[in-house]
Amino acid sequence: MAESNIQPFHRAPDLTGDKVRLSHLGIEFVSDRYVDWMNDYEVVKFTESRFSHHTHQTIEQFVRNVESATTSLAWAIFVESEHIGNIKLGPVDWRHSYADIGVIIGSKAHWGHGYATESLQLVVDWAFRNVHLHKLTSGFYDGNNASVRAFEKAGFSIEARQSSHYYFEGEYIDRLAMAIINPSDASPPNQS
Repeated sequence: MAESNIQPFHRAPDLTGDKVRLSHLGIEFVSDRYVDWMNDYEVVKFTESRFSHHTHQTIEQFVRNVESATTSLAWAIFVESEHIGNIKLGPVDWRHSYADIGVIIGSKAHWGHGYATESLQLVVDWAFRNVHLHKLTSGFYDGNNASVRAFEKAGFSIEARQSSHYYFEGEYIDRLAMAIINPSDASPPNQS
């Protein structure tokens, strides 16, 4: 990525697929349902969020932090008019032209329908075409099979396994590192 193309993020653009619509995650989407997702062990058990008790205030602060960040964007995931989860891109490492990406489907009634995969595909396509990132990465607790499948369906592959990385339910488990490389970007970033 040429240095002159680096611009801070301000607002996530709306993205629409066949099943989902992604809208900028703003404070208006912080609801009792959202807070309930983040306190549901089954929803967050494979995330670091499992270590915190969440309130409207903590979720609002998370949203404000992402909104004010210049290297991250977050979208609310909608099926029809229902907010079912979120997807976040960033932080971006502009020098190396990569970013982390993560998704959560908080509404358990919407698990297993391909909504995470389509959300990932939309953001990956946008990040590669519009931001011109070279690579997107994500990490998982070993055993988070649903997320691994969703990312694989979106084109990601497992790059590494880090042994005994997370302490989870009384034992140490591995971390899986997954990534996707922009197929149209074979050139390294400008190192100026």
